[in-house]
Amino acid sequence: MGLRVVIVAVLVSLAGATGAARADDAGLVGTVGTNDSFQLGLVDASGAAVSHLAAGTYTLVVHDKSTFHNFHLFGPGVNRKTGVAFTGSRSWKVTLSAGTYRFRCDVHPTTMHGSFSVS
Repeated sequence: MGLRVVIVAVLVSLAGATGAARADDAGLVGTVGTNDSFQLGLVDASGAAVSHLAAGTYTLVVHDKSTFHNFHLFGPGVNRKTGVAFTGSRSWKVTLSAGTYRFRCDVHPTTMHGSFSVS
């Protein structure tokens, strides 16, 4: 279970240069708990793991696939999350400003988490 989180973290770090996106991109996609796994991720419209974004407004579509995980995005001016028992998809408009944003599963914050910068 921890191995999947490590794999996602490695993929995020390898995506570095390709993980940057502009606010005029189509959007962001967050996914948590595929097949009830300890999986959490955030990708841009091209499918690249997000590591850096330009400031601006984005549409974030979250696919929450587990009744014992959630997706929580927070940072300067943003605090959005799905419920732990919720499964399904949610779409949010988020305005990101300069700073660091984090996403996590609130039930498993030490093993399921990520972050990205905005400038």
